Parts: sequence; structure tokens; C-alpha cells
Amino acid sequence: MRPGEGIETQRQKNKRDRGANLVEFAVIAPFLFLMLFGVVEMARLVHGYTTVWSGAREGARYATTIGDSDGDGVPNYLDCLAIEDAAVAKVAGMNMDSDDITVTYFDLSGTEVADCDVNLPAPGGSGANIDSGFTVEVEAAATFDAVVPLLSSFIDGIDLTSTQSRSIFWGVVGEP
Repeated sequence: MRPGEGIETQRQKNKRDRGANLVEFAVIAPFLFLMLFGVVEMARLVHGYTTVWSGAREGARYATTIGDSDGDGVPNYLDCLAIEDAAVAKVAGMNMDSDDITVTYFDLSGTEVADCDVNLPAPGGSGANIDSGFTVEVEAAATFDAVVPLLSSFIDGIDLTSTQSRSIFWGVVGEP
């Protein structure tokens, strides 16, 4: 063996190895990036659901608070606009407005007695009265919009919906 012959062979081997590594990375990289972006999109999806859930919960919580928080003469449990505003205020990073919030009232037997769309009675008015012990149900809905083009064909347009219920109790501080 001549001097330097082994060194040259080692250099050629290193060049071949670098080329093989580059080819291996080129084959694996799309799957790696797809997994990475998939994890990001799934995290965004979970965040979206959590946000919708929080909005519905906050709307139901507001509906069962005592008093008239905005001073319009309508108790909180009957103030549909304020309930919807409270729900929408908790939504972050999703496209949701008051049209995506549904408020429904149920009596003690679970029968629907009113909703905010068409048949909500005025306080003290005739028709179905909302009594102490009735349940208010707030439903929030939004649609998830994916941002990664390849994944959007699978998860774009998923409907995120959450329903939260709470009981209305009067008389805690003198309110009917």
C-alpha cells in the first residue's frame, strides 16, 4: 500500500455517506414535516374546542348570575344579548359571533319552555314564565379552519359545538 492511498479512500467513503444521508433525509423529510404540522393543527383544533366550550360555559354562568349587570332593566337570566355577548367575549382565535350562540330554557321536567330566538317571555309578562329551578342551556358553535393545505382536506370545516346548562335560582339576595 502506498502512502496516502488509505486517506483518499476514506475521503471518498465520507462523500458517499454524505450523499446517502442527504437522500435518506429527502425521503423522510416530507413525513417528518407532515407529522410536525399535523401536531400543530391538532393543537389548534383542541384549542378551538376548548375556546368554544369556555364560551358556552361563560354564557351559562352569566345567565345564572343575580341582578341586572348592564342596567337595562332585564334580569341577567333573561338578557339574551348580554348572555350571547358574555359567551362571545370568551372566544379567542375562532370566528364566532352572537348568531352562533343559542340560549334555551327548560322547566323542571326538562321540557323546553322558551328560547332567545322567538318565544322568550318578558319579565313578569304572560306566556311561559321562567321560574326558579328552571335550567338555562347555552350552546356555542364554530367551524374549525385548518391552515396547512395538505391537512385541510382532512380536518377543515369540522364543527365545534359545546352545550352548557345551569339552574336558575331566585331569592338568594331577594330577586325573583
